[in-house]
Amino acid sequence: MNPSISDLDDDEIVITGMGVVTPIGASVADFWEANLQGRSGLRYEDRMDLSQLPCGWVAGIIPDAMKDEVRERSGAEGRSWGDTLMHDALDQALTDARLTSAPARAAALVWARVWPGPSGSFPQDYAPHLQLQAERYQAVGTDPAAVAEYLADRPMPPELTDVSEFQAEVAARIGTPVLGTRLEATCSGGLRAIAEAARLLRLGDADVALVTASVSRSTPYVLSQYGQLMALSRWKGEDPAHASTPFDARRSGMVINESAGALVIETAAHARSRGVGRFHAVIGGWGLAVGTGHVTAPDVTEVERVIRTAIDRSGLTPDDIDTVNAHGTSTKLNDVTEAGALRRVFGDRLSEIDVCAVKSLTGHGSAASGVVETVAAALTLTHDVVPPVATTTEPDPKCGVKTSLTPVERPVRTVLKSSFGFGGQYASMVFRKAAGAPGR
Repeated sequence: MNPSISDLDDDEIVITGMGVVTPIGASVADFWEANLQGRSGLRYEDRMDLSQLPCGWVAGIIPDAMKDEVRERSGAEGRSWGDTLMHDALDQALTDARLTSAPARAAALVWARVWPGPSGSFPQDYAPHLQLQAERYQAVGTDPAAVAEYLADRPMPPELTDVSEFQAEVAARIGTPVLGTRLEATCSGGLRAIAEAARLLRLGDADVALVTASVSRSTPYVLSQYGQLMALSRWKGEDPAHASTPFDARRSGMVINESAGALVIETAAHARSRGVGRFHAVIGGWGLAVGTGHVTAPDVTEVERVIRTAIDRSGLTPDDIDTVNAHGTSTKLNDVTEAGALRRVFGDRLSEIDVCAVKSLTGHGSAASGVVETVAAALTLTHDVVPPVATTTEPDPKCGVKTSLTPVERPVRTVLKSSFGFGGQYASMVFRKAAGAPGR
């Protein structure tokens, strides 16, 4: 059951609305049920020929019937698939938060969209984007005046219109101006967006903040890039669900997906003022860092640093953390590095802390994963259930984290959530069920 907002101090930052679109569900209820059942959304990518790639044959793909439902709900003429995903998740979150009347002041909007072209997931849509660029260059070259004249009578491509229209559409949707921030922080972008939104609330710049992120990047170009890095899963077994196996000795790489998540966050005082009695989670503290080391390899010291910072800024100690919602990408290096940092923070107690890894079912949604997995973290608090990691059947002793093949029912007061990304991006955040430090 959701805790009562009446128990919180006025300045606590709470999550009051949530929405998701993922390969395992296009609603929070369906997404959560799939997590508890260990139901995978991974399948062999059959929309393009990947036979010449050294890895990456499996993807987290939103089923066609689900896509049709999302487009019916949130699609619009000229709107890209990436923006359609964000609009749909955000509408869910606004409905969940019962934000039906316009806020008295401007609302904060922090968003991240990982999007390689005008199309989204389908390679047959990505090619026209490159073709249009080539035709323009052949017609007028690079002279700015000539390019402007050439484009004057042509419709603007989605990669230009989406950037400006998304924020305007959200403002129109909620009936008030937005303080818009588009954030880029690779795979840590979702958690960083939540942190930035919470910071704006704490500064008093807004009373309510909207956070959303989407990813749709399964194209030959993107897959070839990850293929060169050998970062993608090399699973070729009968069941593609086993392509993503976080903290498993057999893991061979990550699986990319298409997905979106959204949150409504606000101060407890503001939520009460509009009659909201329940909330999903309290945002405790967070730790952020940009490392100076390798551009793709995570650094255990930086991971440890952001985890400790998040716990400390929440007014807690490592002993107060009940469970971990891991980044858990299923790559050889990330999982052992993340586990090593957790071992440094929690010591021998790590073997007793239940760890979940949503990417085992959904694949990796880049910046969207931080928001989507925060939804799972909040639901863990609400229901006192840690979702299973159903594909981790051979736990890697080099990682030494505690995962379960079935849901773990236990009291959960706090959840530690982490996200890390290329470019040395690190983020961790603590979510709480109630105000103050547990047990104090």
